[in-house]
Amino acid sequence: MASPRERRYRIRQERIIEHARGIAESEGWAAVSTRRLAQQIDHSQPVIYQHFRSREHLVAAVVTQGFVELTSLIREASAAAGGGLEQLCWSYLDFGRQNPALYEAMFTRPTHLRFAQEDTPAELRESFEALAEVIVRAAGDRADEDVAALTELFWATCHGLTSLHLAGRIPGDHLKGQVERICTMIRG
Repeated sequence: MASPRERRYRIRQERIIEHARGIAESEGWAAVSTRRLAQQIDHSQPVIYQHFRSREHLVAAVVTQGFVELTSLIREASAAAGGGLEQLCWSYLDFGRQNPALYEAMFTRPTHLRFAQEDTPAELRESFEALAEVIVRAAGDRADEDVAALTELFWATCHGLTSLHLAGRIPGDHLKGQVERICTMIRG
């Protein structure tokens, strides 16, 4: 059981992450600074550094939290009635549309977090594993193929579709057809 001091520390850390996300979503990542966060949580800047060694470590914590949320979303989409690839594609698109700054931090901003490596954080691995579970079910006979490769392909196409849509490169009325194509491609 955590001591009161440890609980206060964790609560403050969560507030810092929450405020960083809020600022990033409303004003962009350039507006996220330790000075601004300190003001928002009514503490001094050194308090921020007690929780995060650098701004990069703070962004990594936001990214990690984002992957926890994404994993939950993947599991919810796959458990929903009729939850298959289409549902998952739409949920993934919605995640990006509802959290564009978080999505940017997770997938396009440089980070010290390593993906698909031995030292990849568990939260990132769990997202991939949750996706792989859906792919195995959806791929049917193709599940004998390299599941990791199919999962990467699915993720890459969903990511590309989401990124292009967020950037205004793919109109919303084209999404339905693209989601259908992604799912057909994975099913084979």
